[in-house]
Amino acid sequence: MSPPLFLGLTSAIIATFCFGTFAVPVKSPACRSINSGAGIHPLAFQSYKTLCCLLTSWLALVIPAYDEDSGGWVRVRPVITAWGLVSGLFWVPGGVAAIYAVQNAGLAVAQGTWSTLIVLVSFIWGIFIFGEEVKSIPLTMLSSFIMISGLIGMSVYGVPTPDSSLPNSKYSPLSDSEDPISSDPRLDSILNSSPGLLPPPTKPSGRSSRFKGLAAAVFNGVWGGSIMVPMHYAPPSAQGLGYVISFAIGATTVTLLLWIAVAARWRCFGGPPVPRLHWRVMWKEGLLAGSLWSLGNIASMVSVQVLEEAVGYSICQSSLLISGLWGIFYFKEVTGFNRVKWGAAAVMCLAGIVGLTAMHKGDEGTSGGAGR
Repeated sequence: MSPPLFLGLTSAIIATFCFGTFAVPVKSPACRSINSGAGIHPLAFQSYKTLCCLLTSWLALVIPAYDEDSGGWVRVRPVITAWGLVSGLFWVPGGVAAIYAVQNAGLAVAQGTWSTLIVLVSFIWGIFIFGEEVKSIPLTMLSSFIMISGLIGMSVYGVPTPDSSLPNSKYSPLSDSEDPISSDPRLDSILNSSPGLLPPPTKPSGRSSRFKGLAAAVFNGVWGGSIMVPMHYAPPSAQGLGYVISFAIGATTVTLLLWIAVAARWRCFGGPPVPRLHWRVMWKEGLLAGSLWSLGNIASMVSVQVLEEAVGYSICQSSLLISGLWGIFYFKEVTGFNRVKWGAAAVMCLAGIVGLTAMHKGDEGTSGGAGR
């Protein structure tokens, strides 16, 4: 195996683990206790991810990258490019939608939906728009279909049973208008008996909640699935690890603009209050989730640069395999024969990944198709 291919596959594996694990803290008792069990506001949780993305982006200055021309490892000198802002416009709204989807449709269904769509979006961008070379387009399409079928199967059979939920009695319910460090039962009684002190409920229930969560997952898959596309148009020196800092600055800018828009809407038109970060309750879960996603993002950039969009970013979407393992063995969400069905779907997904990897042309093509 050539060093570039090894680097691309290793990066894809790291990205898969991180992307499949970052949403686990969303299901923690601390997170679920906020807003009377509805969970932290998606924009607030996304802000933790953005903060960690900005803080960890500077690792690109010390992480060596493989240089095909010299055949050795070199230190990256990132170049700031405006294309990072475009990626931020794709990622931040998509990330907000992803958290909303997990909270309303469930982790398995939400991640299965957006992962499937991201594979399709990446394939369309890579093969039909960027003209990335693969050994066989029909076999690449077949591998993508097999992987997508596995993702759908894992999302269907990974749905938690009604009684498989983590207890959250350790944490008292919090709302965005409530002091997160207050635990006085008398104050809770006053708040619960005075609807005017609480914001109107923002989380629908039942079928409506599930439908809106599914719609948010579709949006993340279609819109957020293009976050790596702008890197293809960036200068060669601003690709892969060289793109990390530009991406982080762009994402931070978009996140701040969203907060300004939310605050302006509340100030001008009223409605639900500006979301709270609930720092004292959420800082561990928020920073952990953000750090995992950011590390996965860095790894995915390297994977896309080496394996290109259609293969590299598609493989990263097998993160549903990791999140499913969390659901089965840690959260005990999937029981009985559904575990066997989920396992069969996982094998199908892995077969699709192997097929996609085999279709990568490697040195015969242009490594880092972003530079074309």
